[in-house]
Amino acid sequence: MRDAPDIHFPSVLDSIQVLGDRGLRVVVRERTGLGASSDDAFELVWEVVVGFLVRGDPFPLSGQKVTLSDAGTATTFLDMIRFDSETHPDYIDAMYGVPSLKPAEMRHWRISTNEALIDVAGTRGPMVRRVALGG
Repeated sequence: MRDAPDIHFPSVLDSIQVLGDRGLRVVVRERTGLGASSDDAFELVWEVVVGFLVRGDPFPLSGQKVTLSDAGTATTFLDMIRFDSETHPDYIDAMYGVPSLKPAEMRHWRISTNEALIDVAGTRGPMVRRVALGG
């Protein structure tokens, strides 16, 4: 993740969009009624993901109290992805379109919102930026 702004917890899930055949875009909103100081929206974009899972239970057992977190490289979610997906580092690098001198390790990110918990597997973190929502 590069210079991710602090996103108030819990945020509200606004949208999820698959970008092309490899990317993922998630938009979350802060809500003043949920304790935030404004109704700001944030776009989280992964250029390439190996997999993602959306769960209706927004409260992970870990007691997560942040909207976006890096859960690391050794999680049950990543074990599931590795078991049933093509996750060889060279293959993932090829998805980016450029070979890497040192293949990156697959990581697990979590987006925790008021409505859902989203698990994302990839080798690079999301680009996060503040966005304006049309209304």
